[in-house]
Amino acid sequence: MPEKIIYTHPFLATFVKKDIAFLSEDYRLSVYEFSPKKKWQVPLLLIKQFFVLLFKTPSCKLLVTQFAGYHSFLPCLFGKIYGKPSLVILGGTDCVSFPSINYGNFNKKILAWFTEKSHKWATHLSPVDESLVYGPYTYHDNDYPYQGYKYFCPGIKTPHTTIYNGYDPQKFQRTKQPIPKTFVTIAIINKINYYRKGLDLIIEVARKFPDCTFTFVGNNPEMRYPDLPKNIVLVPFMPNEKLLDVYSSSTFYLQLSICEGFPNALCEAMLCGCIPIGSAVAAIPTIIGDTGFILKRKEISELESVINSAIKSDTEILSKKARKQIEQNFTEEIRKKELLQLVRKICVH
Repeated sequence: MPEKIIYTHPFLATFVKKDIAFLSEDYRLSVYEFSPKKKWQVPLLLIKQFFVLLFKTPSCKLLVTQFAGYHSFLPCLFGKIYGKPSLVILGGTDCVSFPSINYGNFNKKILAWFTEKSHKWATHLSPVDESLVYGPYTYHDNDYPYQGYKYFCPGIKTPHTTIYNGYDPQKFQRTKQPIPKTFVTIAIINKINYYRKGLDLIIEVARKFPDCTFTFVGNNPEMRYPDLPKNIVLVPFMPNEKLLDVYSSSTFYLQLSICEGFPNALCEAMLCGCIPIGSAVAAIPTIIGDTGFILKRKEISELESVINSAIKSDTEILSKKARKQIEQNFTEEIRKKELLQLVRKICVH
């Protein structure tokens, strides 16, 4: 009978479903969702999780947690108590602090404590990009000059293995011809993401390019935008199946985030032939490589120059290169292979 893994996650995102499917090929998974709807529910869910782990940990081979936070604290603690290995997959928010937009686990005192203990008590950490471990931050000057969990957890000795997210090139393909001078960005649009995803910057630069169209997918009807230019198109959230046409009809994809982990929409858009324009943040430059354009500083004049260069570029060549970049380096098969290798290695030790 396959060995058992307790897999804890805070929400059933697409990348969570993928990892569950990968691990289920070789192991029996006991999946536990820790998803409080309100902050006051966190203590109640911790009590419930305590008893679940009390009964299930003795018979498991490994405890895996998606992201670090309140929900990873007990799995890492029970791992230490019962002598069971624990793996925490780090996605971004659990490695950073951005006070300027009130974002990141390490920006919240109590959550930071739970996150730090999880990082230190885990047997192994697996960030989706090396920038989440430690690195200088130069995109703007309003926050810490360095980011990554080692910056916020000084003296941490937990080993780590970086494994990139993976995508399906067969699922994401161009379905139609792109419209010239069209730009798209995907985000769950709220007050924090308005700044975190760089929508404020896009709105500002859109005024300088009236012959271009900038589309925001993921609009919240309750959002209020200051003096929105006419060439900004607001589209509500839509499922992946419909996103294919949106990606495909757009020439460029904008990922001008202040902070990120490993942005999924950027990779999906590139598979659909979008030419990427991204900020010099986290995994974004690694994902883009030489297939698009990097905004090094959050400055409108620099973004204007980048967009001018993008419009004048050979879009047909860059479009093909963008798809090839994801096909060769960031596939589901690569992630599955590396994740299973890591899990086997941890289980042996």
